[in-house]
Amino acid sequence: GYIGFGQGKDAQVGEAIKKAIVSAKINLVKVRRGCGSWECGCSNPHSIPMLVTGNAGSVRVTLRPAPQGIGLVTGDIGKKVLELAGIRDVWAQTQGQTRTTINYAKATFNALKATNMIRLGGME
Repeated sequence: GYIGFGQGKDAQVGEAIKKAIVSAKINLVKVRRGCGSWECGCSNPHSIPMLVTGNAGSVRVTLRPAPQGIGLVTGDIGKKVLELAGIRDVWAQTQGQTRTTINYAKATFNALKATNMIRLGGME
């Protein structure tokens, strides 16, 4: 239900990894889980509660709730991010240069962050 994203730069690889871990711990986000698929209707929190979109660079990721048992229908980088967040079933649609793995991971993270956004009729 929680996930963090961090990046770090340094001349030494070990120090860069430490900086990225610290940054990820600071940027922890709660991921709202649920069963938002109209095909499923169960009460288990195995998917996301609604359709969400995330952007990073040229990459746009749209996550749709899926019924139980579908799995993670996305690329390898997206699967890693969604597994770490505790999501088991989701359909993903991507646009842009998804070979840029950092932007693909960031866009997926931003989509998961958007599960906490609630839009009220006309007010944001």
